[in-house]
Amino acid sequence: MKSILSPPPSFCYHKNAWDIWSLNEKWAKWKRSYEIYSKACEIDKKPVEIQVNILLHIVGEQCREIIDSLPEKCMTIENIWKKLDEQFQTKRNVTVERHKFFIRDQQENESIEQYVIVLGKLAQTCEFRDLHDELMKDRLVCGISSTTIRERLLREEDLSLKKAMDICRAVVTSRTYSGRIKPENEGLELSVHRLKQTQRIGSFMRSRLTSSYERARRAGCELEAERRGGAVWDERGVETRSARASVPRGRSRVTSGYNVGQRRSVPGSITQCNYCGNVHKKFECPAYGQKCARCSGMNHFARVCGIHYIVESNEKVIYSLNNSSE
Repeated sequence: MKSILSPPPSFCYHKNAWDIWSLNEKWAKWKRSYEIYSKACEIDKKPVEIQVNILLHIVGEQCREIIDSLPEKCMTIENIWKKLDEQFQTKRNVTVERHKFFIRDQQENESIEQYVIVLGKLAQTCEFRDLHDELMKDRLVCGISSTTIRERLLREEDLSLKKAMDICRAVVTSRTYSGRIKPENEGLELSVHRLKQTQRIGSFMRSRLTSSYERARRAGCELEAERRGGAVWDERGVETRSARASVPRGRSRVTSGYNVGQRRSVPGSITQCNYCGNVHKKFECPAYGQKCARCSGMNHFARVCGIHYIVESNEKVIYSLNNSSE
């Protein structure tokens, strides 16, 4: 069969700085790669001499030097593998290999699948034999980084390696799905919050605009009524006249002799009140705390406002008082 695959690269090593364990592992990987290539290209069907030359060509110059330095010539594939294995493979210390297996915990940013693959590679040199799956399962339970998954595995009866892996995959899948749902819910809650906040701001601005419009409308009505000399209606529905329209030309206003800021007590419900012009019970005057639309004084209405007007003329000064006959 014609070769359609690229052969593995030559096997290289540092002669003066050998790490026995890493060199052993590196040689085992290269040998495995060549075996796959040889079977795929059907090299074993070729004559022995061709097989030997293909192997010596691919293995590289460093390994050829080892083969050439041997006293006897290696004329078969088996002899070449044997000599190279003696050079690069050393007998493993099972205790050391098992120690490496039992202290291996799941690393940060390492998935559970990757962790199990690493444990499987370490277990190959531990010679666990029939206890392989059981010890793999135990190491998975002890070395997994998630406390939640470990507690879930410890609650399970008759736990096997396959069952433990199924539980781990299910937990990881549910966490991933929950992690996708949470941002969506947070985004929805944020949108609802922003919508409500916008509605509150809009309602507040509408109320402010309405209040401003009402004040502007009232001010416009009062100014128009003052200009025309017409009536002005206060907030209580009482018809009043603005102070400017009520003061005749050539007159200046001064306050009356009594203090309109003081609240008088009405003796009974028969006498008319001097602050509101109505009849009511004692201490129940509706004008208390109100502002006069005529003089801007407090605690009385415009219709009973007691303002003195001083009329000036060339001959004499005439004093007049509202509601007086002088």
